[in-house]
Amino acid sequence: MTSEPYSVMSGTVGDDVMTVHELVWVAGEQRPKCGDGAPEDRGEEWFRRVNCPYCLNDEQAPAA
Repeated sequence: MTSEPYSVMSGTVGDDVMTVHELVWVAGEQRPKCGDGAPEDRGEEWFRRVNCPYCLNDEQAPAA
């Protein structure tokens, strides 16, 4: 049995390395789809599945 490749760009933002977001390009930078993280937080692409509930549900993360 073969599985379909997972082609979503995913990664972490800032110091939180446990929450894996779906990353999108915003103004030339990789940012979480849900809007989480501070503007100065750097996105790091990972080869892990997205686990952020907000990204998975196409929702915005609550303001911190």
